[in-house]
Amino acid sequence: MRALWLTVLLAASSASGHLPEGWEVAALQFPEGAAPEVDGQLGDWAQAGRATLTTEDFVDLVDEAPADAEDLDILVWIGWSPHTNRIYLAAQVRDDIHQVDRPEGTATTRIFQDDDLEIFVDGDHSGGQYADFSDLSQGEQLERNGAQASHFVLAGPHEDGDFLVNFSAAAWYSEPDGAYTRAAMAVEGPEGGPAVVSYEFSLAVFDEVDMTADFLSRRRLLAADDVIGFNLEFADYDEHSELLDAKWSLSGGHNAYRLADRFTDLRLAPVVPTLVRSSTWGRIKSTFAAPESLY
Repeated sequence: MRALWLTVLLAASSASGHLPEGWEVAALQFPEGAAPEVDGQLGDWAQAGRATLTTEDFVDLVDEAPADAEDLDILVWIGWSPHTNRIYLAAQVRDDIHQVDRPEGTATTRIFQDDDLEIFVDGDHSGGQYADFSDLSQGEQLERNGAQASHFVLAGPHEDGDFLVNFSAAAWYSEPDGAYTRAAMAVEGPEGGPAVVSYEFSLAVFDEVDMTADFLSRRRLLAADDVIGFNLEFADYDEHSELLDAKWSLSGGHNAYRLADRFTDLRLAPVVPTLVRSSTWGRIKSTFAAPESLY
């Protein structure tokens, strides 16, 4: 089985409008029937080998602090399947203080003030502003916010049970066990103390999201060598729950919550092996190896 897996490609991209220039991440392609179950348990990702990304592939947007595994250590796996027409993501975070303390019932407005995983997707790689249209009328904001790209946030566990938010008005596109998104997470460790947090997520990708109905939206048919806009951010709060200690970004671009130009590029890799090429950030690592890389 392991011979079927594509080694992760981090290569120079011919697409423009995404950050950093020349940086590309590849999602491995799952053979038919091998896509992982989204349940927060990451054992079925062991077949993929070593993680696609580690903490050193991320940039701190707060003060550009160097990676410190004693404070926060990140592992990410990314895959896709032409058989399910979905993208899959798993992340495992070792955190010295796992902070989730927002008031009950405030996920839609304050979930990003907890330790979280944020996932950004721009299906047609069009870039541009996709959210935070404060200069438009309320009706126009409802129509355009999240139409061209999506911003999902996972944070928990919380006693109110909410742990997934999509910052657009399309409620049908932000369900933990829905037709187009599935999300799960598990935490090992005490509340407010050291913990290992496992996130898992899969989604159908849309080129355009209609806020009122799924059938009015344009779902993307994923294909090998497709390049889509993509970004990840991890928020880390420590002793002071209102003070962001670090914000680890894959693209290194600020304002990704409103501008898809601040995403990076994700290539949907074919099954055949592909060579690893150079990157302008010099952050390329050999990836898939033995499954012992899981915590």
